[in-house]
Formats: sequence, structure tokens, C-alpha cells
Amino acid sequence: MTLFNVIVAVVIGVAIWRISMYFLRILATPPPEVDPDDVVPTRQDYKCTICGTEVTMTVQNVTEDAAPRHCREDMVPVWRP
Repeated sequence: MTLFNVIVAVVIGVAIWRISMYFLRILATPPPEVDPDDVVPTRQDYKCTICGTEVTMTVQNVTEDAAPRHCREDMVPVWRP
């Protein structure tokens, strides 16, 4: 092994270590707290268009008005009388 190969191996090892530590820090950071004033009571049914799973949301965040996700797709609202 030449000195060049050793230096390249060390540089690659340090790069992999730094990237790994970056992602571990991101995963270890807790999500921000939800403000209780932004959560409102509701009763909305959603259905997954792929598998048919249904869910009833009883509280929803006002700032995030998006539908929940299932099967990697947004669920569609179900309107019941």
C-alpha cells in the first residue's frame, strides 16, 4: 500500500463518519412543540385510495391543513351526512 492509498482511505473514512454524525444529530433532534391554541377539535373522516383504510380525525392542527398520509399517498376526505 502506498501513502496515497492510506491518505485516500482516511479521507473517505472521515467523510463517512461526518455524514453519519450529521444524520444521527438530525434524527436525535425532537420535533418542535405544537402550540395548543393551534389544535382545534374536529370530526373529519379520511380514506386511503389505495388500500381503503379509513381514519377519523378528532383534532387537527390549524396551521397544517393537509390530509393524513397512508400508503405514501394523501388520504381523501370522506363526506358523511
